[in-house]
Parts: sequence; structure tokens; C-alpha cells
Amino acid sequence: MVYLLTFFLFILIFFVQKFFIYPLEKIIFSSYLIEQASVLYLPHAVRIISFFVLGPIVLIPIFCSQCFTYIILNDANVINSIILSSLSTLSIFLGFKLFELFKKKTKFKIDKIIDWKKIILIGILVSIFNSNLSSTYLFFYNKLTFDILLNLRFLVGDILGLVFGMIIFIYLIKLYSLWIYNVRYKN
Repeated sequence: MVYLLTFFLFILIFFVQKFFIYPLEKIIFSSYLIEQASVLYLPHAVRIISFFVLGPIVLIPIFCSQCFTYIILNDANVINSIILSSLSTLSIFLGFKLFELFKKKTKFKIDKIIDWKKIILIGILVSIFNSNLSSTYLFFYNKLTFDILLNLRFLVGDILGLVFGMIIFIYLIKLYSLWIYNVRYKN
């Protein structure tokens, strides 16, 4: 059930990104900048936080929802959707595994305290992998000219999206905690 919710949450976030964030960014920034890389890429937050909370099994719904949204929202062909979704999903796994090599005590489940700095560092690693792998594929596929600034824009958009998503996630956890407290102790 949780994995199905992750699938639909990821699709919902892609719709919010496409129909709310992108138009807002086009008003604020130049359209060339936004066409290639978002300044606030919210799907990155869902990828990182859901993997951190639920573990590696969440890669399956993330992969499926990315394929679905690339085809539906971006009019991408099936092969490119599968390849880009695979690279993105691989990036999540590689980022967490690389962090795990440096910190043997990294856990994929919430223990007692969520270390938000750890999530940001993992998000940066995943974003570096994702931007380099995706832009390299698109460069060889002749969809994109190689541009180091584009990779930096991917990185900035991913990190700002992750920070924004974490703020919302923390707020939702606090609301949930208050609700549980009120249900237990006020009734």
C-alpha cells in the first residue's frame, strides 16, 4: 500500500512540477533556463525522502512513475523514458551506496531521529550522479549540447527542491505528531 502511495505521490509531484512550478518559473526566470532545468525540482525531494524513509524497495514505484510521467507529460518515447528513468533510479541507489561507504552507520529506515544534514548530503550525491548520467545520455542521444552550467542548474534545482520538500515533510510530521497527541491525550 505504501509503495502504491509513493507511485501516486510521485506522479502528483510531477503534475505539480509541470503545471504549477514550471509556469511560475517561466514568469520569474528566462524561458531558456527553465526549459532545460528547473530551479525548484520537487520530484527529487520525493525520490530522496521516500528512499530514506521506506528503503530500497521504493525504487520500483519510483522507476514506474518516472516512466509513466516522462511518456505522459513530456511526450518522450518509451525507450528514452525507460533509459532516463533507469539512470535516475540508478542514481538514487548509487548516491545512497556511496554515502553508505563513507558512513557505515547509514540506515535506510527512520530510527529515532532523522538526520536532515545526512539527507541533504545524500541528495547532493544523487543529484550529481543523476545530472551527469542523464546529461551524458542526452548528449550522446543528440538531444542536448554538453554544458557544465546545465549540470549545475540540475544540481541547484534538485537541491532547492529537496530543501523545500524537506521543509514540507518536517511540517507534515509535526502536524501528524500534534494530531496523535491530541487524539491520545485530549480524548
